[in-house]
Amino acid sequence: MPKIKKMATKKRLVAIKKSVRKIKSKDAKIEKKQKKAKAIYKKESKRIEKIPSNFEELLQNRIESKKLTFVNVPVLQDLLYTSTPSLREIAYKSGFSFGKSLYENGKSIDKLAEALEAAGLKNMLYYPFKDKAIIKAKPESNYNLGKAVHIFESGIIAGFMSAASGKIIYVEENRCGFEGNDFCEFYAEPRESLKPEEEYNEEVVEDIAKIAKSESGYKLSQEYLLFSMLPLMKEPIKDEISKLLFAAGSALGKNKEMPNIENLANKLGINAHADKKGIVLEYNTLNSIRGFVDISSAFFAGIAKSLGGKSIELIESPTKENTYRVYIKLS
Repeated sequence: MPKIKKMATKKRLVAIKKSVRKIKSKDAKIEKKQKKAKAIYKKESKRIEKIPSNFEELLQNRIESKKLTFVNVPVLQDLLYTSTPSLREIAYKSGFSFGKSLYENGKSIDKLAEALEAAGLKNMLYYPFKDKAIIKAKPESNYNLGKAVHIFESGIIAGFMSAASGKIIYVEENRCGFEGNDFCEFYAEPRESLKPEEEYNEEVVEDIAKIAKSESGYKLSQEYLLFSMLPLMKEPIKDEISKLLFAAGSALGKNKEMPNIENLANKLGINAHADKKGIVLEYNTLNSIRGFVDISSAFFAGIAKSLGGKSIELIESPTKENTYRVYIKLS
């Protein structure tokens, strides 16, 4: 009996060892899977960190990384900002915030030059003096509007230089390519306070109509256009901007030299088809922002209205590609 018990015990030990080996093997597989899962999690976490938390960050990242799509619409956003003192202040402060983050992300003046290039201002030159600095850049076009328009860009330079110097620097455009000059010139200097212009640009509707029909070679990035217009896409400003662009579209539609609607939309990065029944606007994945769709379609609704429509109806519909399609129906 003792011998039988011993054999049974040995068999049991062998079985236990096999079980232990199986458990270890399972544990090794589990550990391997866990390591793989951790590696995937780590990789995904890094990827998620790089994904912008909002559209503003996405546009800013694309401008800074120079992943740009260029459109042919000179200074539309700058003209809109010139219309009232409060909008000028919004433009300057928004630009200032962007300029500050540019410096914090790169600390190189090349970052500033690249941002201005995205705005259509090339070959930036920087002249530092004891009590001020002068920045010059050449615009893509010298279309003469008789006024300086680069308020948002002045803010960008101010924010960048303020972050770099550790004190508040104010920037003002002293000369502008849209005043008929060959270059834009910005003065930067420390000031205790900024006195905003109190003038209203009562010619802004006519100016936008002029710019829209111009065939200048001016190009700026679509990302920059959208980024600089973000403050205009929020209520209550958006409603006023929509009315202003509707009026500009109406003024353009009454013009004898009315440009081709398809070409006009293409300047904004929008595909358009027009016939006697109305205008179809198709937006891409980048500019399918509700605010941009609303204010840009208001411009084309103004054109449609002036071309003979007794009444107009805007029908918005999202596509399978998560983009917008707007039908401006004439009746």
